[in-house]
Amino acid sequence: MAALEQLCERDRAVLRSIFDPTATIADVADDGDDFPVDEPEPSTPEYEESKSYCLRGRRLAEAGKMDEALVMLNKAVESTPGRPEVYNDRAQLLRLILKDNEAMADLDRALELTQGKGSRARALALCQRGVLLRKRGSDDEARAAFAEAAKLGSSFAKKQVVEMNPYAALCNQMLSQVMRGEKEIKL
Repeated sequence: MAALEQLCERDRAVLRSIFDPTATIADVADDGDDFPVDEPEPSTPEYEESKSYCLRGRRLAEAGKMDEALVMLNKAVESTPGRPEVYNDRAQLLRLILKDNEAMADLDRALELTQGKGSRARALALCQRGVLLRKRGSDDEARAAFAEAAKLGSSFAKKQVVEMNPYAALCNQMLSQVMRGEKEIKL
């Protein structure tokens, strides 16, 4: 795979959108997230090591070295199995390499670890879960995941909730028919 520097801007934007579900493909900066303030992570050697593994894993993935990135993210999970962020990061990579079932398992674990806590990690895991569920055609479950993430402050999730609203889709269909000058609106 090509290094990140060799990719066109659109491809880099796609990669960023995968690793940050709040980013848009158009790479439009969106500072609309309003996540709750997370409790500070412990500054133990294990947590510092885990953060380092995650950072190295993300950089390797951006450079197209997916197998090496997965090794780093696996090490991050081993270092701090109770840290939801590591499962979220690994799930992003697993989505990128089309291992959706494994990604879903990591997202389930991240959500389990954040149960009852409104956090950025929970919101991001819910967004990824919503994307995977939508890909599978489970729109009702996806809408529920996005709705919870939206309540936690994710602007991406808020957009998805609006986009998936069946009434909005019906209104868009009706407006399109009116704009085309169709005489009879089919519901």
